[in-house]
Amino acid sequence: MQRPEQPDKPQQTGIQSQVPPRTPPIASAKPPETPPLTDKAKPAKGELDPGNVTLYRNSRFFVHAVIPDKPPKEETHEAGNTSLLEQIRWLSAERQRITLIRTRLLPRIDLFNPSQRKTIVIPLWIEGLVVALALGLTLWAHALNMFNFPLYGPDEGAYMANAWALIHGNLQPYPYTYDHPPVGWMQIALWTLLTGGFFSFETAINSGRVMMLALSGGSALLLYLITRRLSGSRSASLLALAIFALSPLAITYQREVLLDNIGTFWLLLSIFFVVHGNSRLRNIIYSALALGIAILSQEVFIVFVPIMLYSVWLFATRFQRKFALVAFGYIVLSLSSAYALLAIMKGELFPPGILPGDTHAHPSLLGTLFRQAQYTQETGNFANSWETWMRLDLPFFIAGALSLVIHIIGGWWNRLQWLLALFVVSYWLMLLAIQNIFPFSILPILPLLTISIVMALNVPLRILSQRVGFDLARALLLFLLIGAIIPFNLQREEPQFSQNNAEPQRQALMWINRNVPQNSVLIINSYLYTDLHESGSMGAGNSSTYPRAHIYWNAAFDPEVHDTLLHNCWNNIDYLVIDTNMLNDIQSRGGPMLLLDRALHRSILRTEFNSTGNNTRARIQIYQVAHDPHSCT
Repeated sequence: MQRPEQPDKPQQTGIQSQVPPRTPPIASAKPPETPPLTDKAKPAKGELDPGNVTLYRNSRFFVHAVIPDKPPKEETHEAGNTSLLEQIRWLSAERQRITLIRTRLLPRIDLFNPSQRKTIVIPLWIEGLVVALALGLTLWAHALNMFNFPLYGPDEGAYMANAWALIHGNLQPYPYTYDHPPVGWMQIALWTLLTGGFFSFETAINSGRVMMLALSGGSALLLYLITRRLSGSRSASLLALAIFALSPLAITYQREVLLDNIGTFWLLLSIFFVVHGNSRLRNIIYSALALGIAILSQEVFIVFVPIMLYSVWLFATRFQRKFALVAFGYIVLSLSSAYALLAIMKGELFPPGILPGDTHAHPSLLGTLFRQAQYTQETGNFANSWETWMRLDLPFFIAGALSLVIHIIGGWWNRLQWLLALFVVSYWLMLLAIQNIFPFSILPILPLLTISIVMALNVPLRILSQRVGFDLARALLLFLLIGAIIPFNLQREEPQFSQNNAEPQRQALMWINRNVPQNSVLIINSYLYTDLHESGSMGAGNSSTYPRAHIYWNAAFDPEVHDTLLHNCWNNIDYLVIDTNMLNDIQSRGGPMLLLDRALHRSILRTEFNSTGNNTRARIQIYQVAHDPHSCT
């Protein structure tokens, strides 16, 4: 019996019969490979090459297709036998391709870059030369007669004394009272170490004023760079530099050794990193660190934290804003909290009697803040400071008020203008809210108001140049303003360049060194403290010091000096070095000041020093107490 023949397998037809054996099956989802063009199929020169074409193109990406001339190597695997490794490689490539497609579909990311297109091309070296000349003029104006005007202030002396105490292992010469964070005079102490000591420039305050000169130059440069970025105009930036650096307010108060000058530099550095940062994380971190140092240098700069957060939000890209705000806020909060952490670690956060078992007298952070909030107009007030500001630079404040109106209105269309207005308005509100205002309290707002003025002036000029096309005319107009402002301000600053108000204070130091025994108890103002306690000065000499020289405020209100050292007895005082403000406090305050008042009424005038201009505020009188052996018994 024959076995029946098996029927032949049907032959594959259609598309399946045309698939070469090396092609994987359709189930593997691998796209079929296109056979390469042969030499005969290549197009002639000038014709469209079908194997090398751009399929799609727009401003964000393009799709280009190429068929290689060299045919791919033959696969060794039969159809349907693709290895696991090849499938993994293909899946990885496909996943990457899908990711790239999704990335290309994202919306265009444009940074908030308010700088305008520059139609006048200026070589970088020319700009650098002009800026260097402008900074040179700034430093010259601030350095001219800076050791003689203004007279040495008590705040200057207090910060230099704190820096001296820090080098000797203490935060202050007397118990730390949390009046200010200590980072400000930490920087002053570092400066004195780098420059060879407190008396490299004759007196301790002179050394501090040289540091302020360096900070004023740095602040002026930062102001130029910030304005150049925001306005896109070099001429507008030079105008801002001229207004800020040559203002009578700046020439007067930027010379003084003040924490406000230190904090202003760090605030401008923080703004610089934001506007020039291009939304980079490292620049946001640098900006937060700079703002934290500004707050730890002078606590009033905490008022700028909300506005700086808004500036970070404004200059960061949309998908980075949340992370940038969190990073910026966390760093600023961490640095600022170090001030409170110091009080907590020393057990001086709350006043005595608040916590159980805390009964001994000690200074406290919250107690100091409460005391400062209760300050009256006897120490400083807004009305007197406002009168001083208007007398020194009335045109500056008129221009600043007009610029605020322009920015508040223009902010509806350009949020940058609201940012500028918020910087200025927030600080003005803080000055109005607190009681203890001094003329130098205007320092942090000077660069901010300058930027506001220049940006407000640049708005109509930019619109005019865009409509008419006279960008060169705009630059010439701004340079004409610079040429008018410089001689106008220099003419008003004749007293700052000629008066010698600090000479009586230096003469008093030399008289003490020649006539007063080293073991004497002296009651002085703070600007003499460091020179009398550190050897090598004109007051203490090369080897002698006056360890029993005490600041009059501490002699009256510090129990360690008033009760322990002086035993509340005027007869334990040997000399009083009196100036006008000190005399007014002794005669009007009463209370613990009565100790000094009794000593003054039992003293004889030994000598008196006056300034060349006969300025009564610069008068120094030195009294010697006539001791009574039967007093205070």
